[in-house]
Amino acid sequence: MNEGHDVSDLTFLTLMPGSYRVGVLILGVLTTSAVVIPLSAEIPSVMSLVLAILLVALFAAAFLMQAVVRLGTNGVHIRVAGVFRTTIHYDQITGAAPDRVTRVREGMGLRILPNKTTGYLVGGPSVRINTSGGTAVLVSSKTPAELSEAIGRRT
Repeated sequence: MNEGHDVSDLTFLTLMPGSYRVGVLILGVLTTSAVVIPLSAEIPSVMSLVLAILLVALFAAAFLMQAVVRLGTNGVHIRVAGVFRTTIHYDQITGAAPDRVTRVREGMGLRILPNKTTGYLVGGPSVRINTSGGTAVLVSSKTPAELSEAIGRRT
């Protein structure tokens, strides 16, 4: 049934680029300080501590954001930020190729992009996966050539 196809799972993991992570860290420290310090004089210290913990958790999640692409036996499984996910079955894929480097202006996480494209982005190089429905998925990948070749071997 899968004659000529590699049937073992293969996983590609892409972290947010280092410069973006530094920016998120700086933004997190500044935001948490700017919000919590003035409020600590106005509200009880327990509430300030809870707010600080929530802000730190929010920025830590952004700091640790990653895109995971798993090539399974039936399709490409994509997950970004641990929350947003999709599966593209191999019979729906019409092509996969390295695409542009995405930056902060494209955003991170699940994004709706022009030209019927959905982005699963953390920044940096990406792969465009075109589908038979005339739509595309753009996913961040630190190894776009290897990912697109691996998808091509399975379609």
